[in-house]
Amino acid sequence: MFEHMTKEKILSDLLSQAPPDVDTRQGSIYYDAVAGAATVFARTYADLDITTKLIYIDSTGGEYLDMKASEHGLTRKPATKAVYEFHYDGTMPVGGSRFYYDGLYFVFENRSGILVLVADAAGEASNHIENETPAVPVNSISGLNSASFGAILVYGEDEESDDDLRDRLRRKIGGPTENGNKAHYKTWCEEIDGVGKARILPLWNGPNTVKGVLISPEGTPVSDTVVSAVQEYVDPDGLGLGEGAANLGAHFTAAKAGTYNINILILGFVLKAGYNSENGYSEAEVIEKVTSAIEEFLKAKNLAASDESNLKIYTSEIIFEMYKLEFVEALSGLGVNSQSASGTASFQTITPDKVAVMGQVDIQYATES
Repeated sequence: MFEHMTKEKILSDLLSQAPPDVDTRQGSIYYDAVAGAATVFARTYADLDITTKLIYIDSTGGEYLDMKASEHGLTRKPATKAVYEFHYDGTMPVGGSRFYYDGLYFVFENRSGILVLVADAAGEASNHIENETPAVPVNSISGLNSASFGAILVYGEDEESDDDLRDRLRRKIGGPTENGNKAHYKTWCEEIDGVGKARILPLWNGPNTVKGVLISPEGTPVSDTVVSAVQEYVDPDGLGLGEGAANLGAHFTAAKAGTYNINILILGFVLKAGYNSENGYSEAEVIEKVTSAIEEFLKAKNLAASDESNLKIYTSEIIFEMYKLEFVEALSGLGVNSQSASGTASFQTITPDKVAVMGQVDIQYATES
């Protein structure tokens, strides 16, 4: 806004105000008197420019965005810790026992009979441990024969980013999220740890009924633990008695999203020169890398999908994701869920109560002629 107010511009303006008979050349008394002031004024205008940007949602960030959000009753969501079921054989560890896997540390807790491992560090880094992966005790535990991770119950989340907080603030201002309207249900659901997105389906089972379809921060269905936490917070037992956040008479049902598998077949696949099994690009490793890339693509699509309309996953989009991988030279076709692999215009339709999840990946390499 004040970019044009440079020292040179201000100095020129000040010099132009001198009486006609006053010497304004560099080195003159008048010039030396106003040159310092021009520097101070230029610095003041620069500070004003920064300050102006900090008061607008689109250009502010960090602690200043936090202050802007607090004006509307919002606070940045803190980082949260991943929670896994805990399986063991032998003597049960005491609460507080520490375990690790692949450089990640966890603490054992007995939560009213539900045995869990809670990540030491908050954030998304601990979200990708597979079921039945061994959990190694940090210190020897007498009588413990084996220990492993079970299913993930709550996904860890990084601290809310500026972009996500900015989007939430815009929704709050433009909503409004109040009086038990649709936006208000969405806010209630997404306040619970482990919910990355809630799709709100009004009148899903008749008058005065609302369903919240819950999706994790990874774009996958949430755990039963998260479903129970949301149900308890919004409308305990779905009775509509007004004992939760929802209004009296409104029957709310929390539900995890269903799944729609995306299975792909890649034909005529060609690796770029220099990518081979010696460099970590065996067939199994290529499938792993392709699967990971498509999972990230589906995560973004699931979290961005509308509540009101079906999500469409186009074959052409997946092909585009393939060519973004550094090791892909070419492919002759790609089929999704048994559809023809010769075209790119086909798509998969996923209803708002489901999320697209990665299924099986099969690759047929091009044969040398």
